[in-house]
Amino acid sequence: MITLYGIPLSNYYNKVKLSLLEKGVPFVEELAPPSQDPAYLEKSPLGRVPFIGRSGSNDYLIESQPIVEYIEAIGPKENRLLPADPWEAAQCRAIMSVIDSSIDTPVRPVLPAVLFGQSAAPDQVERAQQGVLRGIGALKRMAKFNPYIAGDALTYADLAAVTVMPIASIVLKAVGGKDPYEDWPQLQSYLSLMRQRPHVQKVEAEAAKAFQDFMARRK
Repeated sequence: MITLYGIPLSNYYNKVKLSLLEKGVPFVEELAPPSQDPAYLEKSPLGRVPFIGRSGSNDYLIESQPIVEYIEAIGPKENRLLPADPWEAAQCRAIMSVIDSSIDTPVRPVLPAVLFGQSAAPDQVERAQQGVLRGIGALKRMAKFNPYIAGDALTYADLAAVTVMPIASIVLKAVGGKDPYEDWPQLQSYLSLMRQRPHVQKVEAEAAKAFQDFMARRK
């Protein structure tokens, strides 16, 4: 049995959770907010989420991309979420990398302004905005939307897109920036398609509740 550690406030935690659900791998969740406590670092060496453990083992696996690769390896073979063709699988990974490093990463410096009420300088917001837009420019050249982001089959790239990408919109609008996706109607239609999936609805609802609870506690 897999144990998924983390919190539903984390988009990467939600990417892994959605991957487990869509792949059909049994798991349990254990709330484990990020920490620098020495005992925590024995499980997650950077003190970050998500990470997973296995029944009967004292080993843990960190970082969402290796985790979803492991999920694919141990999950039902008839339910592929990573293409069998090596080229198509690599293209899927490339889309996930662009989403993580070139769309989500640029907005991270202004995330504390939303979560903790800190100030975000206008130049910081502008750098985040422009960084996200560069990432979007790259993804527009890569995305197929046929109807899924990497082609005609659901893949982990879709699970990354629907869980990770919305954060950039939420954060930038909250700090006075523009919605970076407002001029990309094709993406909006695609996300609407993804949100018809029951597992996506479940993960998004639980993430929204976690955010509401966090904001209520902060007050």
